[in-house]
Order: sequence, then structure tokens, then C-alpha cells
Amino acid sequence: MSRFESRLRGTEAGFRKLIERIPLQDNAPLPPEWLRCEMLERWLVLRNAGVASNSVALEVGSGGHAISTVPLAYLLGPNGRVLAAERRRWDQFRAVVAASGMVERVSPVRCDARRLPLRDDAVDLAVCIHGIRSLRGEDEMVSVFREMLRVAPRVFLAESLPIAKTRAQRAHLAMYNLREEVFHATTGRRDDLHYLPLEQLTALVERAGGAVKDSRVLDVDLPHALAYFPRSLVEAIPAVVRRDSLLRRWDAASAMLAQHGGDHPPVGMIWASRP
Repeated sequence: MSRFESRLRGTEAGFRKLIERIPLQDNAPLPPEWLRCEMLERWLVLRNAGVASNSVALEVGSGGHAISTVPLAYLLGPNGRVLAAERRRWDQFRAVVAASGMVERVSPVRCDARRLPLRDDAVDLAVCIHGIRSLRGEDEMVSVFREMLRVAPRVFLAESLPIAKTRAQRAHLAMYNLREEVFHATTGRRDDLHYLPLEQLTALVERAGGAVKDSRVLDVDLPHALAYFPRSLVEAIPAVVRRDSLLRRWDAASAMLAQHGGDHPPVGMIWASRP
């Protein structure tokens, strides 16, 4: 039995049934169950968020596969609602939400999280789960955190940390830490920024005007396949010296993943509110 199957077996029956409804993916070389595994990781994290049943939550950065949206909707209960805010990535969002059976609990909102189309205190809780790394630097992070604090009395943030306790976590970081540089070289856009230490994330929340109530580290002990990206992206970089250096690093990271697998690094969690 895989670690994913073992951890899933230890969850409540209702969530297991939900996960079984999520379609297996055809994104080789990623394993077909990668989306189910990532949703389980989000559920393990969100159980710590203080989600109140039948309340309204804002999710910042829902992404193209509703990875956090579906577990959050489940935790909110039958009369709860998720406002899923995303700027540009909607790929399979609606299809995944529909397959999960959570469609009545989810309201997608296309917007820039620096200017949320919501009144003050519009929701009970605002969360951002593994979405901080997709913001474009510290100034944007502060702007988004400030908006989250405006529309919700409570904010919960969770993001992977630049910590590796095992070889599989080191392998994940070796590949993941190439993404920002490669994507910027090929698209001109910053994305998948390097993970920030928990102390730095906490300082950014405070800079946004938040009162940090608590911060902790959670080790989810699950595989994490999403650091991977194809070598062909690196091969497409026109600058020869830069391309060759990144290709050597990609090959080394790929060899680490092949030998050790890739695991989620520890996750930093922050609870905050207005002062």
C-alpha cells in the first residue's frame, strides 16, 4: 500500500468518497493519482485552519485544478460556500469541482487578489493554501494579505518551506528551485517563487497590518510530484550559457527524483487577524 493510500484510509469516510470521485490524471510522467494526493495534502493542512461549518470562506489562488477548493468546500459543510478567487488559471477547475460533487458550494471569482471585488468583512475566513509562491514578490504578497485582512476577520496561510529533512524532500527542492528561473527565461513572467522561511512570511503578514496569532510547521509525509517540468522547457532557452547551466541542474535534480522520489517539504502555517 502506498503512503497516499495509507493516509487516505485514515481519513473520514465522507472525504474518502469525495477523493474517489476525483478523476485520475493523464499527465505522464506524473502518477495518475497526483491530483487526489495533492487534495489529501490540502485537506490535512486545512483541518488546522479553523474552518467553521456552514460559513463563507474566500480562497485566494484557487488554481487550475481546484486542489484546495474541493477540500475546503467539503470542510465548510452543505450550507457553506467557497469564493474561489483566481486571476488567470482555470484549466480543469469547473470539471474537477463538478466531479467532486461540491459544485453547489463553490463560486468562482475571476479577479486580481490585490483588489478583491468584496466589501469589508464579506466572508468569515480568508485562506491562501500553497498560493503565496505564485505571487510576484514581497510587495504583491503584502498587498494580497492586506486585502484578505480587509474582507475577513480571520486569515489562514499555508505554504511549503525551504526545509528538507529527507532525501525525497531535498529532491523536490532541487527540481522546484529551478522553476522560477526557467519560467522567467521562457515566458518573461515570475512564477513559482522560491519558498520563503516561516519567519519571513510572518513578517510580511505583519507588514500588511495583520496580527499573527500563531504559526506552526506541519510535516504531511506525502509524495509531491508537482516540482517536475519537462526538460524541453530548459532546452528552449535561447541564451546558451544560461541554458547549459540550467540543463546540468535539471539533469541532477531529475536523477535525485528518480532515485529518491519527491516529497512535500514541511508546510508553514500562519493564523492572523486584524489588530
